[in-house]
Amino acid sequence: MIKKSLLILIFVLPFGFLSAQTELNSSAPLKADLISNGKIKIILDTDIGDDIDDAWALGFVLQSERVELLGVTIAHGNTSARAKIACKMLYKTGNKHIPVAVGRKTSDKFSYQFSWAEDFDKINPVKESAADFIVKTVKKYPGEVVLLAVGPLENIADALRKEANLKNLVKRVVLMSGNIYSSVWSPAPIAEWNVVQSLEDAQLVYAAGLPLTIVPLDATTYITLSDKERDRVRKRKSSLTQSLECLYRLWAQSPQSRMTLHDQLAAAEAVEPGKFFHSIKTLKLIVDNKGFTKIDNKRGKDVKVCFQPERNKFMNFYIDNLVK
Repeated sequence: MIKKSLLILIFVLPFGFLSAQTELNSSAPLKADLISNGKIKIILDTDIGDDIDDAWALGFVLQSERVELLGVTIAHGNTSARAKIACKMLYKTGNKHIPVAVGRKTSDKFSYQFSWAEDFDKINPVKESAADFIVKTVKKYPGEVVLLAVGPLENIADALRKEANLKNLVKRVVLMSGNIYSSVWSPAPIAEWNVVQSLEDAQLVYAAGLPLTIVPLDATTYITLSDKERDRVRKRKSSLTQSLECLYRLWAQSPQSRMTLHDQLAAAEAVEPGKFFHSIKTLKLIVDNKGFTKIDNKRGKDVKVCFQPERNKFMNFYIDNLVK
């Protein structure tokens, strides 16, 4: 989830520097992450309600035939208001059995998307906290659950504080997070929004030794929704696509507003590991005190980092899922 990034420019690393890192083939080594029989068990951790990509990522996960969505956990800001959006989407799409768990509230900031669900009361979040829900669920399915986190990392960090063995209980942790080298927005790395908004939590998560994959701004900023692709979703006129279009209109600040598919690209990586990137590197990363995700070969933990997205391949896969 990206709202506003802190444009703190530092020196530019040439992209050729990547070749000095350990490169993983984007298909073969990641085959082990795929489930050959049955569905992929996912918990989606989201700050739905600010940028629009969170809602559209939830829609994708709900539609994917490969996913068993075990729950939605709500992070950052006015978490109770955000939870109403998730609950309404689940209800309208016939998924009211999927639990929503609320994380700690960090502000009362308002978003126009909140108005879509402000009076919704057909279903409510579960009583347990988001962190408790995560810990309970990964213990129920040890080694099977993918934590897909597309917002600030309060809930993942709180789960780590409650369960020190979390890294051995999860299958994967996939984040929309960080910026290593550059992006469409800047030729130099920036302190990415999800990291900066909950800095101590991000530092804890990156340092925990989790089986971690990140989809950073280096990849996500290259993919925006075209008018033709939006029209294809809008014309489907299902309960899901109508909900997504309503939220899109509440989010858009002008007719020129275009969604960047940050969270959806991370969701696709959780569902189809390695399929939509030309390059995946294993880098030793830390989060510094200014919120930069930096390579540090002495202190850093191994993180798989997704680069060079295959835009058309991903978009066809993504839109096909929404409109089926």
